[in-house]
Parts: sequence; structure tokens; C-alpha cells
Amino acid sequence: MTGGGASISARVLAAVRSGAPTLADVADQAGIDVDLARVVVDELVRRGLLQATVLSSGCPASGCASCASGDHGAPGCGASAPGAERSGPVLVALSIPTGAPPAP
Repeated sequence: MTGGGASISARVLAAVRSGAPTLADVADQAGIDVDLARVVVDELVRRGLLQATVLSSGCPASGCASCASGDHGAPGCGASAPGAERSGPVLVALSIPTGAPPAP
């Protein structure tokens, strides 16, 4: 992994823009540890510089509210992000929002 002169946030955004398919690839391209990449991605989403969209593959056989997007027993359909009490892994797509300001 290589660091480069750009900020960590800028390197993570560049990795997402280049199409890095996994968090491990984002970390590798940004020259950082995967755990740090996860923290930086979360911060970039919070700041509106990245958009995280939960991708659904259909409802589980056990019914509404039992999927990872369910929140305290309520269905998670249409949620913009997994509930805080999510019950399993969730596939998330990261994208750069239109009109997002440049990275710091």
C-alpha cells in the first residue's frame, strides 16, 4: 500500500471514483488499512461526500422486518440505510453524490 501526498479522505474518494469494487480494494488503492477505510467511508457518508445505498436482493423467507434493513421489528423496505439494530450483513453501493464538494 502506498500513501501519497493527498489526504486520506481524498484518496478514499479517488478509489471509489475509480470503481474499487470492495472496501478492501478501496483501502488498498488509498494505501490504508481496511478498518481505517471503513471509518473514513462512514465519515464521508456522514458529511455527504459519499452516498451509501442499500442494495436489496429481495425479502427473506421469514418475512418483513427480519431482513438486515429491519429496525426494531419494523420493515426496512425503502430505508436509505440499514437500521441501527440491523440483524445481518447488508450489501451497500457507494457513489459520489451529484454536486458534492471536492474532498478536503
